[in-house]
Amino acid sequence: MKAKRIFLTAFLCAALALPHAQVQNRAQGQLASFLRQPLPAKATAQGSVTVYNSETLYQYIDGGADLYVLYDFKALLHQQFKSGATDLTADIYEMSSPEDAFGIYASERSPGYTFIPIGAEGYREKGILNFFEDHYYVKLSGSGANEDTLLDQFARLLSSRIGGVKTLPNLLEKLPREHRVPHSEQYVKKDPLGHAFLAPAYVVTYAQGKQQSKLVVSIARDAQAAKARTDQLARYFKQSGELSAAPELGEGGMRAKNSFEGRVIARTHGRYLIALFNPAGSGAKLLNATAQSLP
Repeated sequence: MKAKRIFLTAFLCAALALPHAQVQNRAQGQLASFLRQPLPAKATAQGSVTVYNSETLYQYIDGGADLYVLYDFKALLHQQFKSGATDLTADIYEMSSPEDAFGIYASERSPGYTFIPIGAEGYREKGILNFFEDHYYVKLSGSGANEDTLLDQFARLLSSRIGGVKTLPNLLEKLPREHRVPHSEQYVKKDPLGHAFLAPAYVVTYAQGKQQSKLVVSIARDAQAAKARTDQLARYFKQSGELSAAPELGEGGMRAKNSFEGRVIARTHGRYLIALFNPAGSGAKLLNATAQSLP
């Protein structure tokens, strides 16, 4: 009987480990195919490829792994290359969805970077070139005499091999473009503008003159859940500042302010709560144009 229990325990452990091993092998095979030969400038791999999962990612980016896991990180392929006197490191992160890939990418970029037409969006700085495409986030770094050229060649090859969707998430494509600060869009899965009940949400900066506003589109499960978020927002401002109903803004319309966030206007639209922090003027035009753009 004891031997039977030991056998059963060993069998169950092996069965549970099998899906993980299959996922690991699949991820390694798919990601490695993006870096197959031929490669630009006759680059050759240095050492063996390393694949990390959500349980081991901290070994590579200790202190930053939690944010990737928050955005439903699946696997990372890490590989170093050499081409003549130029060294290059390729990190390809596989996320669960294009929204998650955009979310982690956007959390690490700034509107002031030098953006280039690669993937859905990409940028380069000295010695680095990062972009996202479909559900992948690609980070390249290089050093040496021809680093910029090699980074560009690798990025374009990887983009062509990924061959995925090369647009921002659909919801962002629908939002008003007038006065939108380029490359300011974010997809926030935890505490948008410090409010846990607004997550997940898209946050976009709009500017008129020197005044900047933050547009928050909070994505709820359904219209009832969106109303619940609106009620939470109302309670927060009632407790921390001032709140008044504003039916002219649309369903669930409100105006609020406090000493921390300043003025805020908000309304609901289907399963979305739309809030505009620090609106320019009345802000009603942008708020309602956003509502009209949403499904």
